[in-house]
Amino acid sequence: MGAIIKVLHGPTPTQKGIANAVLAGGASFLSALSRAADIVPLDEGDLFRMLHFKLDTARKARQRSRWFGGRLYNKYSGEDPDYLPLSGTHLRQTLKMADIEVPNFIVPSGIYLLRLDVGQRAYERYALQRPS
Repeated sequence: MGAIIKVLHGPTPTQKGIANAVLAGGASFLSALSRAADIVPLDEGDLFRMLHFKLDTARKARQRSRWFGGRLYNKYSGEDPDYLPLSGTHLRQTLKMADIEVPNFIVPSGIYLLRLDVGQRAYERYALQRPS
């Protein structure tokens, strides 16, 4: 078992300053919408559905990782059989759903990897308490 959370990208003031200088203060419209969507919290039902999709994707990546071609596919597609990619906002929500204290270093616009078993735990906890 590895770390529960891995940081892929956590914005810093320096990174934001460089990005603004390179892009002259502007970013593509779609990129801005994508970042905004990751920062907005999901309601519990939507978070449950998102976790269902991400857990299914990780399970498929795990099945593929049993052979060389599958491991190669996972590497180039960015799919990880052991971790779920989440924005900081969605990671915070998932950790709360799993009844785990949220670390202070998690920022809403950061990109993180959450260990598969912790995501599964959050999913199962919500599945047991959600209304039918």
